[in-house]
Amino acid sequence: MRRLMGSTRRAARRLGWVLEDRRLTGEQRRGVLGPAHRQWRPPTDSHRRYWSAYDWSGLGEEWTASPEWKHGLIKDVLAKWIPDGGVVLEIGPGAGRWSEVLVSRASRLVLADVSERPLELCRERFNGDTCIEYVLSSGSDLLGVEDGSIEAVWSFDVFVHVAPGDQAAYLGEIARVLAPGGAAVVHHSDGRNRGQLPSRSGWRSPMSRRLFAALAVERGLQVECQFDSWGPDGRYDLSAYGDVITVCRSSAAQPE
Repeated sequence: MRRLMGSTRRAARRLGWVLEDRRLTGEQRRGVLGPAHRQWRPPTDSHRRYWSAYDWSGLGEEWTASPEWKHGLIKDVLAKWIPDGGVVLEIGPGAGRWSEVLVSRASRLVLADVSERPLELCRERFNGDTCIEYVLSSGSDLLGVEDGSIEAVWSFDVFVHVAPGDQAAYLGEIARVLAPGGAAVVHHSDGRNRGQLPSRSGWRSPMSRRLFAALAVERGLQVECQFDSWGPDGRYDLSAYGDVITVCRSSAAQPE
């Protein structure tokens, strides 16, 4: 009897997953942040605890496919949209994997993270560099960053873990802080178009390029392009996870 009950519960759980996946897919095809996406809310506190306790000895390079892959991403993506001498915001710096590149280009760099630990690591790594500011985020806001004060936004390996509703909130904040004509380069999930499923624990958030673009436009951003490969003949890519990079710009009028 107990085994039968256990089997029934497992079957009901699997059926629930199938129905949930269908609802998520339908919303993504329509570009709508509907109920299935809104209820996908991994607790921010669990993320904060995880990254606070994470072993950062590898400085985040454990997620780098190869030195060539990273160099190509810097050369063909980061350097293309992140201007030299600009004011740059990075969402989710971790231990400074990309911040190290950004700080060499920016006149001022703002690092925003949901956990204090990565911010502490960056303070140590960059040894009190006075051109760097640190912002502790609640997981969906950029409090303390002034309106129209940022010329470029960079975020990589972060939004794949952020709940869809919080991604929408971040896009609203990005639209608020970007200066006229400023660009935001955001790496996020596109797994549902590539056969990948979100994590059942809420660790890998469901999102698609179509839904992300719709959310960006709704919040006053212009989508410049979306891509999942770079370099000569697209030799470097995000195929392991089926992710995508979206580049948005502030739709505010540029100064004459």
